[in-house]
Amino acid sequence: MAGTKYPVILTSHMQEAIEGGAWIEVECVEAPEKGGNTHRGGWTVFVCSNDGQGGVHRSVYVTNRDLKPRVFKTAAGLMSFCLELGAKLFSCPLREGERGTWEFETTRYPGSG
Repeated sequence: MAGTKYPVILTSHMQEAIEGGAWIEVECVEAPEKGGNTHRGGWTVFVCSNDGQGGVHRSVYVTNRDLKPRVFKTAAGLMSFCLELGAKLFSCPLREGERGTWEFETTRYPGSG
């Protein structure tokens, strides 16, 4: 698939993955800068789950219409998405290449049982 080296996940499958034990990794792809009353940058979302063999299966969140990775452009938009999904804590990496993790009541990491 052009534009990504990871399997993809659509909005319609996010809640099912979360209920099945997944967690979210947020990767900063463009460091945020203040612009007016908001911070603009770039963040990509990955849905991660136990692969059943002690490893992690990682899928990039894509838009439904063109299957390209969804890049959130504002910290407020990213936080809104986090709240919609029902995460326990909002984590927003601030430097390009860094990652944050969103956990849910149902999250099950590899080796956690």
